[in-house]
Amino acid sequence: MKKTWKLLKTLNILLVVIFIFELFSTGTARNLKTVSAATTLNNPKIVSDSSMEAGQKVTWDCVWFGAYPQNEVTDGTIYTALKNATGWDKNNDIVINGSKYRRLRRKDATCTYSSGVGTYNWDDDETYHYFKYEPIKWRVLNESGNDAFLLADVALDDQKYNAEYTAVTWATSSIRSWLNGYGSSVNQPGTDYSGKNFINTAFTVSQKNAIYTTNVINNNNVSYGTAGGSNTSDKIFLLSESEICNTDTATKYGFVTYDLTDDEAKRSHCSTYAHAMGTDRYINVVDTKYNENIDWWLRSPGSDSSLAISVDYKGGSWGSGGSYVREDTNGVRPAMHLNLASSDTYSYAGTVCSDGTKNEVAAPDLKYENPIPSGENTNKGNSSSTENTNKNTDKNTNKNTTTSPSKPKPAASSTKKKPSNPIASLSGVLKSVKSPAKNTLAIKWKKLNKVTGYQVQISLKSNLKKGTIQRTFKQKVTTTKVMPLKKKKRYYVRIRPYIKNDSKKYYGKWSKIKSVKIK
Repeated sequence: MKKTWKLLKTLNILLVVIFIFELFSTGTARNLKTVSAATTLNNPKIVSDSSMEAGQKVTWDCVWFGAYPQNEVTDGTIYTALKNATGWDKNNDIVINGSKYRRLRRKDATCTYSSGVGTYNWDDDETYHYFKYEPIKWRVLNESGNDAFLLADVALDDQKYNAEYTAVTWATSSIRSWLNGYGSSVNQPGTDYSGKNFINTAFTVSQKNAIYTTNVINNNNVSYGTAGGSNTSDKIFLLSESEICNTDTATKYGFVTYDLTDDEAKRSHCSTYAHAMGTDRYINVVDTKYNENIDWWLRSPGSDSSLAISVDYKGGSWGSGGSYVREDTNGVRPAMHLNLASSDTYSYAGTVCSDGTKNEVAAPDLKYENPIPSGENTNKGNSSSTENTNKNTDKNTNKNTTTSPSKPKPAASSTKKKPSNPIASLSGVLKSVKSPAKNTLAIKWKKLNKVTGYQVQISLKSNLKKGTIQRTFKQKVTTTKVMPLKKKKRYYVRIRPYIKNDSKKYYGKWSKIKSVKIK
């Protein structure tokens, strides 16, 4: 009996030692508060509700998974400690008293403009602001067996879809490389994201192993036919047009089908860190129901390949026209497929509803030991494991997708001399912009000689910077009608000529903007 007691005592001591070693391994975030991940996750619950603009109310189950800088530290002893701290790593991260923080200056943000309504309040370019790493909440769009399709509950960061203004697809965009930590040959601008990226900032090694590698299908734009480009294999991606509108799949995830419907389920807020990085928050002192909402990226192309679709602050996708790929105020809501069998890497977070109500289960406490460099990628530089978007060597392969992806071509050299634009000084001329009938916009413009055609842009925003509906017409065409548009709303219109020279397209100057209120 005494021998048995001694054996049990020895085993208990050994287990405690193992637990302590696991708890305080250098450079690892640990969940100190145990929160059960065993809760059965449900698919979105959709009920009809006439009080909602979308005509329905949607409730999603949520999980906590990973961590990212989110809320700002503005006062207290920790703020003083951060201001006086040394030892920040190359990504401007530091660990103090078991918590991890990131510092940020205006000049390091994606968008540095901070004078307008809805922008983050920066005082100058050089003063650091401080943000705490906190657990990331994800909405469960679909659950099937051990596979949970997740979308970030809020926008976590602000990034351009592509760092350069040019024709790109998801496969060659800089945002895809930034999300996944790919090397320079994968994206059009030729930027190496293996050192500083989303995936290695947000997740530990064990968490990354729990993320399926997904065969990402990149269909053409539904309305305009713009090429979606090569399919890819990625752990982290953005939602597509077909996953948010125009399909039964989108409906299953809780989104209304028509892309111009103001859908509460598609609306999003952003973290304070994303706001500081440049994501605009909509603010209206009179009509406050959309306040704090943002525009956020999808991965699908817009009406041409220099545009990508974004969801606006009202929850519409602007007729799939899109935002310019270098737009710097759109938020990023990553998506992924999570292996639910890895139950020690995530925990249940409760529910969120499209009417704004939340039933939140507390997030696990995070504990970091020792200063650890974030954003470190084990696939350094341009190694084949980083760049290969075709071969799938990850054991967590999403078996719900069947299309074989193809590898995107390396980015073209940026040293190639650009040919001059033969119509750089030629402007488009709008003759009239009218609303002859309900939900209808009629546009008439001047016919120009020696051009291939015209590009017309329409938007609810007077600067036509976001959410642009875009159409192209041949040289002989001088009128068009656009329908259905939102009644009682003012639309802004402009036009410019273009010519095609071999495989290149050159644009002239934009016309003066005209507007009309739709009947």
